[in-house]
Amino acid sequence: MKKAFAILLAFAALPNSASELRVTLPLASKHFYCASNQCIDLNETNLGIGVEYASYGVIGFENSYSRQSVAAYKTFEYDMNPYMGLGIRLGGVTGYKEESGMDVVPLAQPYLRMLPIDWLSFNFGIVPVGLIDTKNYNLVVTLDSQITF
Repeated sequence: MKKAFAILLAFAALPNSASELRVTLPLASKHFYCASNQCIDLNETNLGIGVEYASYGVIGFENSYSRQSVAAYKTFEYDMNPYMGLGIRLGGVTGYKEESGMDVVPLAQPYLRMLPIDWLSFNFGIVPVGLIDTKNYNLVVTLDSQITF
């Protein structure tokens, strides 16, 4: 979490134009489609903090296995109207070595972006977890919020 906060401060020091700087607050997840009869209870409160600048982002959060994770990504977004959009985050995430055997796991997270007001959005994402843990769950639905500066 300390690293994520340091990265947030570094990004905040960069010059920015309107709506290029966002602070991201991961909130929750829900795991679906248990693939075995021995499903495990996972952490569904994934609090953390991140920053996104000019479509590049870094987020630190507590992952589903109650370990610290850091995700680095690039976003691609399409605004359908002023209050709704579609996007995808592509990159990598740490914190899943015990499940995947990899230090960094590929991240592909499509999401629906809801903007109730100009400076606040809620992102409802879907993460296929096949590279992380195929023994327990196959899909994670995520929720995060973003504040735009």
